[in-house]
Amino acid sequence: MTEGKRFLDKCLATEVANNPWPHQIILDTLGQDTFEKLRQQCVEKLNFKTTELHHIFPKNYKEHGLDFYDETVDICTTLLESYKDLCEKYPNYRTYEKLGINAHISITPPLPYKFHIHQEGLEKIWSAVTYITPTENVGTKMYKKQNENSFVSEAKWIPNSSFIFCGQERQTWHSYESNQDTNRITFNLFIQKTRKNKCFIEMSDL
Repeated sequence: MTEGKRFLDKCLATEVANNPWPHQIILDTLGQDTFEKLRQQCVEKLNFKTTELHHIFPKNYKEHGLDFYDETVDICTTLLESYKDLCEKYPNYRTYEKLGINAHISITPPLPYKFHIHQEGLEKIWSAVTYITPTENVGTKMYKKQNENSFVSEAKWIPNSSFIFCGQERQTWHSYESNQDTNRITFNLFIQKTRKNKCFIEMSDL
């Protein structure tokens, strides 16, 4: 089974939780060998000192020592072909005429970095964050409103698990942060309206 088919099947088979808003938590997203290869590369190549958020797009993987391009293409192609099936698990989702996948490795700085509470950009219709390394950290915090007092729950940081949702205005409030002294590294996928000068795999490329 390809990584793309595995990812898709996991998404379609996992029930949507509704507290505080619709989302999915998927375990063992990538095959164990694929995940371990990616995890090891991230540990060895991406634990540089930083105080800023970094995104590494597929076209730049190689220069950062990452051998994950073919897997990313396979995953993105498979998910994009079936984006309606992914989104229709949710009660509401945005639609746009031209879609692509914004795929990247995200590097969040160590403690005390914290990304503010946000609802997801309007250009995004489906979001998936797969936790890579370290072994322990903060996952994704969910809120009812855009303030700390409305915190409801956290999608726990479990390596090789994914937090997935369809962004909705004034509803899908969430944040993330690091509580460790090493970088917090994730593999992010956003099905969204296509923008230029980013690394996208578009319908026309399939």
